[in-house]
Amino acid sequence: MGDAGDVKADRIVFVTVGTTSFDALVRVVDTPEVKQELFSKGYTHLLIQMGRGSNIPTKVQGAYLKR
Repeated sequence: MGDAGDVKADRIVFVTVGTTSFDALVRVVDTPEVKQELFSKGYTHLLIQMGRGSNIPTKVQGAYLKR
């Protein structure tokens, strides 16, 4: 069994726009620049919850972000 110090906690940015359309916000937080900046600050996940809107965020996992 590993040491408790070996476990890194997930750090999640949660963006929610409810049922209102905020395409501009979703578009901005979905850019590579914002994702890279969040990663550089130690965040591990970006979760976007949205209702209406025409912009569909990209789905990225794992190797997308590099230190």
